[in-house]
Amino acid sequence: MQAASTRRILRVVFTAIIAAVLFFVSALPAWAAESMTLTFVRHGQSQANADDRIDTSVPGPGLTTLGQQQAADIAIALADRDFDGIYASNMVRTQQTAAPLAAMLGQPVVVLPGLREINAGIFEGSPESGGLGRLGYAVSPALWTLGARFVPVLGAPDGNAFDARVDNAIRTIYDSGDRNAVAFAHGATIMFWVMMNVDNPDLGLMLRRPLGNTGVVVVTGNPDDGWVLTEWDGVAVSANPPLLTKLFVDVRDLVTAPQTALYNIGQAFASGDIAALANAVRDGVIDVVKAVVEFVPNVVRDVVDEFSRSSARTVDEPVNINATDDSSPTELVDATGEPDPAPTAETAETPDEPETASLLTKVKKRAGATDLTSGNKVNPGDTIETTGTDADADADADAVAAPGDLKGVVTSLTDRLRATLAPDKPEAADTDTGAEQQPAA
Repeated sequence: MQAASTRRILRVVFTAIIAAVLFFVSALPAWAAESMTLTFVRHGQSQANADDRIDTSVPGPGLTTLGQQQAADIAIALADRDFDGIYASNMVRTQQTAAPLAAMLGQPVVVLPGLREINAGIFEGSPESGGLGRLGYAVSPALWTLGARFVPVLGAPDGNAFDARVDNAIRTIYDSGDRNAVAFAHGATIMFWVMMNVDNPDLGLMLRRPLGNTGVVVVTGNPDDGWVLTEWDGVAVSANPPLLTKLFVDVRDLVTAPQTALYNIGQAFASGDIAALANAVRDGVIDVVKAVVEFVPNVVRDVVDEFSRSSARTVDEPVNINATDDSSPTELVDATGEPDPAPTAETAETPDEPETASLLTKVKKRAGATDLTSGNKVNPGDTIETTGTDADADADADAVAAPGDLKGVVTSLTDRLRATLAPDKPEAADTDTGAEQQPAA
């Protein structure tokens, strides 16, 4: 009895906590943090690159002669970007690559250990250009970009640890007040962190254009609201990715939230700090609930936005003069679908001939859309001109559309045709050559 009562109390408490968290998350104001531009630069050729071996040790080898020249060249190429801060990892090759730009701009190089290369684990010293070592080193980081951050590099930390240390380094850059900073880092660190975190990832870029020595990648955003990839090794990247990419990001953010929360809780537990553990649990619950609550709205928003843009693109397409439209002027056709032949004096004077019976089967056929290429436009407040031909067509259409017997229809059409074929009558001349001003719709 007491156990059942305890379970009920726990369920009530748990429900209350979840409700409070949901209320808190939904009530959070949408404050947008200040955006920054962060330029990543891979180091120049190191001695390990020249020797074709994976070397992630700290401080690691320095630059070769070619690498030093590459560092000087990239400094010249980036000098006009007005960087307000220069950062590098705690590995020699990045600091040597940053030195020429720092000297040119008169700024110090701030060392951030979090920017160092991904630990190669058991693959340390393997050939860099190919083989099982290179493949094994890249498999786990590739899985991180797909959301499986819990997978470790064999003999090294997992994607959560990697992401956390790089995030901390970038948070340090952001908190310094720099809003246009350059960070000299490493190929795997730059490529995989960017694809793990930006809202417009293009995983194919890593295959088509793997980052070479002194390759440049640019992202914009901030640590709170996220990042957008804008440049990859000289190629501009669209901030508006395809729908499938957006849906992938929605799923990625959903599955990584609990992984990050568990990692942070584990780190706090290992520290033995009770306050840190409580904060990690609180933040983890909020982040996971927020990710779950936002998932469906984000998916719906992305789908709706995509269809809205598709509709806008359809509307903006050039007008096809052969297309049909319900609002286009109509012309009379007989039951066979062929346009009425031009009226002649003979047909106008003999309304009682058998072919008038076809008037009973007259229908309206949509004409081609109006060609706007010659300036045939109307601005709001202007007037439009209805020529004699347009007036006749409208009258004919009204005659056919109006209810009545065959005799009334024939009489109306006959009067109109006679007026058209009698140029000596003033009203006919006015209809053919004049223009009636009507207010634009």
